[in-house]
Amino acid sequence: MLKQITITDAELTIMKALWEKGSATSPEIFDSVEDAENKNKSTLKTLLLRLVQKGAVKAEEINSRNYMYSPLITQEDYIDYTRKNFIDRVFGGSAQKMLLNFVKEEKISKDDLKKLMDLIEEEKLFHTAHRVILQY
Repeated sequence: MLKQITITDAELTIMKALWEKGSATSPEIFDSVEDAENKNKSTLKTLLLRLVQKGAVKAEEINSRNYMYSPLITQEDYIDYTRKNFIDRVFGGSAQKMLLNFVKEEKISKDDLKKLMDLIEEEKLFHTAHRVILQY
């Protein structure tokens, strides 16, 4: 379970680069950051330092001037935590309300809705089968 670490949108660009690379030095990270040419290197260093201080990124010293950075939070855990937090804050914890709002407000094709319904049915069958197996 992901501990409560708030990652800003600006910091998320650094995290995405690290998730893609696994581990990297700061120059490697900054080269991977989208729109890095539009961002000040000092700003990127500050964002990386904040992520280390928050416990989202680990910094291992290579030598006196260089560090290897690695994410301490997986992308999947971050997405899961962010989704749950969003549903709690915006929809009072109701995934049903969120889905109904999404279907109502977004332009979703009939094909996409069918895929969603198929996925829901697959999940129901999986959970039903899982419960039956656990009973034995």
